[in-house]
Amino acid sequence: MQSNKKSSNYKIVQGRGFLRDVKKILKSGDKSVLLDIQEVIDELKINPHKKQPKLDIKLISPKKESTYRVRLGKYRLVYEIDESNKAISLTMFFIRGKGY
Repeated sequence: MQSNKKSSNYKIVQGRGFLRDVKKILKSGDKSVLLDIQEVIDELKINPHKKQPKLDIKLISPKKESTYRVRLGKYRLVYEIDESNKAISLTMFFIRGKGY
């Protein structure tokens, strides 16, 4: 049974903008955020659509129903879901109030 669950997992694609944003935040000295990002990614692989007890997920673009954001304390992670390829593209990572 576990293999069925595993096959439904989404793959993660880290976009250039996301990687650039994370590097900027790491240079500012906030290295603890890496663990938070990994925990969120692990949860998103299973179900990137629905708000979960650990995740505050929100659809951010009604025109483009595949763009979401998840809250990580003072940070926001923006991602797009590609259902046809079962992939999640991480596009942006920023401090609340400085993105979009």
